[in-house]
Amino acid sequence: MKPTLSDEQKVQKIREDVPAVQAVAYFNAGTNGPVPRASHNAMLEEAERELVEGRIAMEGFKRYLAAMDESRAVFASMLGCSADEVALTHNTTEGMNIALMGIDWQPRDEIVTATTEHPGGLYPCLLLHQRYGVTVRTTQIGAPEVDPIEALQRALTPRTRAVALSHVSWSSGRVLPMREIADLAHAAGALLICDAAQSCGMVPSSVYDLGVDAYACSGQKWLCGPQGTGGLFVRSDRFSTFGQTFMGYFGAEHHDLEGHFIPPAAARRYEYAMNSAPTVAGLLASLRWLSDEVGWDWIFARIATLGRYCYDRLEQIPGVSVHTPHDAMAGLVHFTVEGVDPAEVTKQLSERDILIRDLHDFGVNRVSTGFYNTHAEIDRLTEAVAALALA
Repeated sequence: MKPTLSDEQKVQKIREDVPAVQAVAYFNAGTNGPVPRASHNAMLEEAERELVEGRIAMEGFKRYLAAMDESRAVFASMLGCSADEVALTHNTTEGMNIALMGIDWQPRDEIVTATTEHPGGLYPCLLLHQRYGVTVRTTQIGAPEVDPIEALQRALTPRTRAVALSHVSWSSGRVLPMREIADLAHAAGALLICDAAQSCGMVPSSVYDLGVDAYACSGQKWLCGPQGTGGLFVRSDRFSTFGQTFMGYFGAEHHDLEGHFIPPAAARRYEYAMNSAPTVAGLLASLRWLSDEVGWDWIFARIATLGRYCYDRLEQIPGVSVHTPHDAMAGLVHFTVEGVDPAEVTKQLSERDILIRDLHDFGVNRVSTGFYNTHAEIDRLTEAVAALALA
C-alpha cells in the first residue's frame, strides 16, 4: 500500500515526474500539456524496439494491438462508458470530422454551432454547408455574456439535425451546461456532438451524465500525451446514425464482392488508419500515470482551485480585465491588459519563462492552470502581468 502524501508532497512528486514544469512556469495545457517521464520513456522504448526489431515483427504488432485495446479501456474508464464505444483518433479535429461527416445529411437540414467554437469543430460545419447544402445556424454560445440555454432555444428548429458545441469553450474558458444542452437538443430531435479538447482531462467528463452522442478528445492537451493522439466516444445506440466516412483495414468484419460489408460492433469501426506505435505507447503511459498515480478526482479539483485563484489574482490588478465567467469556469482563465496587445503580453511573459497563450481571433490572453502548477507560480504570473499593466 502506497503511503498517503500531503498535497504539497504530491505536487512535488508530480513536478519531479514532469521536467518541463520545472524549467518554466507552464500555463499552456490548453494547447499542449507537458509530457510526463512515463510517457517519454514509453515512447523511447517502443521507438527503440522498432529500430532494433523492425516494424513488421509479429510480436511488435501484437504489442501495438494490445496497447490500442488498453488505451480504449483507460479512455472508457475516464469517460464512464464501454471500451467498445471508444475509437482512437489522432486529435479532436479528426473526431469532430468523423462524427459530423458520418451523418446522412440532406439539403435544408440544419446544424447549430457557434462562432466561438474552435475551427476544428466550426470549419467542418461550414464544409457541410458547402458540400451538402446544410444550413449552419451560428450562435454566440460560449461567449461570457451569453446565456447558452436561451441562445440554443432560439436557434433550434424542426430541421435541426445536430448541435456541435464544446464542453469547455476554448475562446472564453466557459464550462457549458452540457446536460441541459443535450436535453434541449434531443427534445428537438437533434444529436449533440461535443468538442472535448478543453474538457477531457480538465473537468469530469462522464459522457452518459453529460448526455452527449459523440465526444471528441485530444491526447496532447490536458491528458499530457504525445502529439497525434486522441479519442472519440460514440454512443453504441448511435452507431447506425454515425456512418463510416473513412474505411480502413479494420473497418469491416465481413464483406462480399458485391459491395456489402458488416462493420465491427464497436466504435473502432471509425479507426481508418494505423496510429504510430510509439505515440500509442506514450498515450497509454500518460493515461495510466494520470489515472493510477495522480488520480482524476484530485486532478479536477486542483485544476479548478488553481483556476479560481488565478482569476481572483488577475481581477485585482488595475488595468486588467478577466473575461472568463467566474461561476462557470475550471482551468482556463482569459484576460486582457489595457493598452497592451495580447501577443506582446505572451512574448513578454515568455521572456520571463512564463508560458501562456494569446488568441488572436478573440483578442485575449489565456492561462491554463494545470494540476502540476503551484500557487507560487500563479503569484509569479500575476506579478509579471501587473508589471506590464503598470508600464
